[in-house]
Amino acid sequence: MKQAMIAVSFGTTHADAERDCIVPVEEALRAAFPDWTVARAWTSRRIAQKLNARGAHIENEIEALARLQSEGYEKLALIPTHIIRGNEYEMVERAAGGVPVSAPLIDTEADIEWMSDLLDGIAQREGRVLLAMGHGTDHPANAIYRRLAERLTDRVRLACVEGDYTLDETLNALMQQGERRVTLMPLMLVAGDHAKVDMAGDQQDSWKSRLTAKGFDVALRLQGLGALEAVQSRFVEKARAALQL
Repeated sequence: MKQAMIAVSFGTTHADAERDCIVPVEEALRAAFPDWTVARAWTSRRIAQKLNARGAHIENEIEALARLQSEGYEKLALIPTHIIRGNEYEMVERAAGGVPVSAPLIDTEADIEWMSDLLDGIAQREGRVLLAMGHGTDHPANAIYRRLAERLTDRVRLACVEGDYTLDETLNALMQQGERRVTLMPLMLVAGDHAKVDMAGDQQDSWKSRLTAKGFDVALRLQGLGALEAVQSRFVEKARAALQL
């Protein structure tokens, strides 16, 4: 029986982020499931359109499923690399049509505890307070960021680019905490535009600039979650659960 899983990411226009954060997750799936073909799809139509105009061939989740079905694959699965169960994840669910879909990275209470421990370990190695930048969304799933924030130790803080869990709130908590040495990192699969510009950019409204203006000593960790072996292994576990293996 021909069987294939589709690793479905949001996507990125940054070649280094693709290489360092998306490809390693796909390779981890290939290593864990040698009897499965591992294909790729990206949910961002804007990114796919931009890259395809440059000569790439990026499929979305609907196109990838249709192609594999036309090629005679009888057993299929969708493995999203999205962080939460938000709008992009729901796009994958709508496309599935009965095909198994694995859960996003942070979904259950066990996931929240696991991520809290992961971030705390990074903070300890950095020797600074870790401020993680989530994406955020207007989707109700945004609430999981606050649930995660409530579980974090004092060594870790969390805020989002979008949604209602903003940097302003977290910045106030940091000021009250009194620690002035902070490391910024993206709580996203890749270190793309949000990490390089909104978080680490030199413009006045970037997180780095805002923190520096408040007297913080700011270090940058420009590494997406997909580059971490622990995250790669977690996506493999999610795939196993969806496939009941």
